[in-house]
Amino acid sequence: MPGCRRYLGSLVLALAACSAPDPQTALERLLEEAERAAEARDTGYFRDVVSEDYRDAGGNDKDRLIAMIRGYFLAHQSVEVLMRLQTLELRGEDAAEAVLTAGILSRSGGGLIGGFEGRLHRLELELVEVDGDWRLIGARWEGTPETFAGE
Repeated sequence: MPGCRRYLGSLVLALAACSAPDPQTALERLLEEAERAAEARDTGYFRDVVSEDYRDAGGNDKDRLIAMIRGYFLAHQSVEVLMRLQTLELRGEDAAEAVLTAGILSRSGGGLIGGFEGRLHRLELELVEVDGDWRLIGARWEGTPETFAGE
């Protein structure tokens, strides 16, 4: 049975390697998940992924950021997001910075009467790895001065 143990050991190592993506891949997946969570208006996802130590240039902490996200989702009955990753730089083994552009199209109002609005944002995200999971620890964002709207 030594051959069987060796095979089993190799299989366990292979599975472990498959389940632990490299940091670049893990961060790209995180951003894709964030895009889907925004479209699903899933405040809980953001509550989980934002670090307790979050601070941004606007003076917001985690609670304030989550309140802003929740308020946006409550005011908009549908949200569509299209993100484009511009840069993703690892800063050592447990820190990263991502710069992306996000186009957000949302519909507010009730029923079929509400219109839509869209805006383009540039986001700079600071992320850290904590216990194998990447967390947002800081952000800066700029919106385009103009919005587009319609019925």
